[in-house]
Amino acid sequence: MQVTRKIIAAAAVLAAAQSTTALAGGFQRGTADTDILFEPGTVNMRAGMTYVDPQRGFTSINGQSGDFGDYTGDYTIPTYSISLGNDTVGCAGTATESFAAESDYSGSPGGALPAQVSSLSTGQPVGTTTAARTDIFGATTASVSRTQALSFSSSELGVTCRLSYAAESGRYSLLGGVFVEDFHFEGTSLGTTYAAPGFPLAAVNTRVEVESDGGYKAGFRIGAAYEIPEYALRVQVMYRSEVKHDDVEGDGTVTVLNSLVPTLPAGTVLPVNSFLSEATSPQFVELKAQTGIAPGWLLLGSFRWTDWSTNDMSVSSISNAAFGINSSSYAPYHWRDGYTATLGLGHAFNDEISGAVVLGYDRGVSTGAETTYTDIYTLAGGVSFKANKMAELRFGGLVGYWTDGSQSVSQGAYFDGTVGDDFVYGVNASLKLSF
Repeated sequence: MQVTRKIIAAAAVLAAAQSTTALAGGFQRGTADTDILFEPGTVNMRAGMTYVDPQRGFTSINGQSGDFGDYTGDYTIPTYSISLGNDTVGCAGTATESFAAESDYSGSPGGALPAQVSSLSTGQPVGTTTAARTDIFGATTASVSRTQALSFSSSELGVTCRLSYAAESGRYSLLGGVFVEDFHFEGTSLGTTYAAPGFPLAAVNTRVEVESDGGYKAGFRIGAAYEIPEYALRVQVMYRSEVKHDDVEGDGTVTVLNSLVPTLPAGTVLPVNSFLSEATSPQFVELKAQTGIAPGWLLLGSFRWTDWSTNDMSVSSISNAAFGINSSSYAPYHWRDGYTATLGLGHAFNDEISGAVVLGYDRGVSTGAETTYTDIYTLAGGVSFKANKMAELRFGGLVGYWTDGSQSVSQGAYFDGTVGDDFVYGVNASLKLSF
């Protein structure tokens, strides 16, 4: 049985699957479009954009219940790719936003998350244990901070090549390439400096705003694929290496909001240096498979393991020796590894139009220290319009159900919190040109 219209059906399934991929647990965003290496044609170019609206907010913070609004920010994921090759060899250049997150906690009680210890009167760095961070009235506690907003992003640029061998049993391909990834961080917090260590009288209240960058770091991907083109069958496995960003630094400002110190009146702005502890883009392995099951019908599935357990915590620090500023804020994760699975079905209605639906499941990586990334169940759909041999438009949409969850001090968080059942929505569109 030869499966006709296999390429069109595969395109529609891909459009739906791209929406699902954008919701993988942790800080995963886009993945390099290496599938373009298997597209027919000597030269292929594809540009796409995915929009995701994750609606997640706390239902209680330290026992206080309420509607504090969504702290997760909506985001867009651009993807670009261009490939050049033939049936034997091909290479593709890709670009995407690989990892990112954005949170705004200004809707929380008091306009920020609960307080944590940010500096000690001894001059020693604050520890990263829960006990150290929650001892806000301790004898050596000099100041506390409250996180108001956080965001970071990583852009990836890469080149991946395919070397294929055609035999009677099918086509075998080796895949490999390199990429570089940068890192950008921004944070805002509210700070309070005590009049005396351990004495919770506010001598100075401040707003801290920082921005830090890490240079491009290299990584690699390697994989293999097996195809029987006449049946639209392809099985592909790809490994992406982790990338560690250990040089994230920049600058920022400390703005005095109100003060009991005559030399630091309200409105004073002090410059600071900013630093972020090591950030890791985790390694992952993804298995993707598709096969024709009847004329014009395509079945597709995927499974991805991501090493999210390498993300244990992050510490954002500021310093200004001239004014004795040396403080930090702490974000615990203690994530477990993530698993994402999808199953899709595509159908070609005619030579120009095909559609698909994809079911997805992402096992949440939260373990109780941070409660954002719980289990997600998704339903996505996609459609492909191929007007001629050169141009193809793809559109996809997704709705996801986000399960409830909680975090607690006993599990490594520095405050207790709960989130309810939430929803997430996404749409994407792409244009491919072939020559």
